[in-house]
Amino acid sequence: MAERGGMFRPPVVGYVEPVPEFYSRLLNLTNITLAGFEKLLPPRILEDLRIESGLKRFAEVLERLLDITKKELANKLLEDKDYDFIENFGAISASLIGTIAGGDINPDSLKSVMIADVHTEGNSKKVLEEGTGFIKTALVAYKLPQGHIVLGMGPVFSYYEFKQPMDNRLTDEAWREMLESGFK
Repeated sequence: MAERGGMFRPPVVGYVEPVPEFYSRLLNLTNITLAGFEKLLPPRILEDLRIESGLKRFAEVLERLLDITKKELANKLLEDKDYDFIENFGAISASLIGTIAGGDINPDSLKSVMIADVHTEGNSKKVLEEGTGFIKTALVAYKLPQGHIVLGMGPVFSYYEFKQPMDNRLTDEAWREMLESGFK
């Protein structure tokens, strides 16, 4: 490359957080959930509610993430189809949500800032709230199978856990307002 006046520039590629146990357990849970629904609900209802098609598609996505993760941990080259999958993951996720939602995606269902009560303590009159905050950007250095170290950039969730008076349980909207006003 030097004689052409250039310098080495690795291709821009995607990366999957290599946590195979997470993908494997979520895949098992998805398959168990599907089997349970298939035992409990008549096929017509499964089809009308898009449960079967949504869970099968989600299982396919998890299998693909698990496969990519195993390749990454084995330091094997990913194929173009793997990088295409990673590049299109946002659209794949939106399509999956659309399948489950019946084709119409409510923009609020794609918001990342959410809050949930996970425990109520009657004695103290408080609830334990867990919430996700605004998506942050992470920079990660990782090694490609060819030996090059590259920087990757991608979204990560912020996480919050705190107690709140039970008479003031938070909605997603109220939680977003708290974050926007500078809650830390």
